[in-house]
Amino acid sequence: MEQIIFICTGNTCRSPMAEGLFRAHNGEEKTGLTAASAGLYTENGLPASANAVAAAGERGADISAHRSQQLTAEMAENAKYLVCMTGSHYDRLCELFPDCADKIFTLLPEDISDPFGGDLATYRRSAAEIDKGVQAVIENLSR
Repeated sequence: MEQIIFICTGNTCRSPMAEGLFRAHNGEEKTGLTAASAGLYTENGLPASANAVAAAGERGADISAHRSQQLTAEMAENAKYLVCMTGSHYDRLCELFPDCADKIFTLLPEDISDPFGGDLATYRRSAAEIDKGVQAVIENLSR
């Protein structure tokens, strides 16, 4: 099955919430795409931050089992879509994987700020923005 990979910096906050919310809204069934997430600058195996787990959970997504992974060239090449949280992630992906430029997008027109280290309210704001973007992606890809 083809993959949609949500991309952020460390793969412990924004992109795991996007992946979880995509699943929670039945995005995999509606689009035929398997959801995954990865980071541009991370190490493999880190858990999602506690506040990301809590904020996503309040919106129906269980990301408690998430473990971070570094985006690899193979993952980028094999994905159908690479969905970034910010314009700088978009720019970096296009730089790293120029052959993938036609399948790289940002989740929203505006950047989703990194909640890393913030309080639960900060994560809730990020989760709300991500949820809005994820629902629009599912709607657009379900057509």
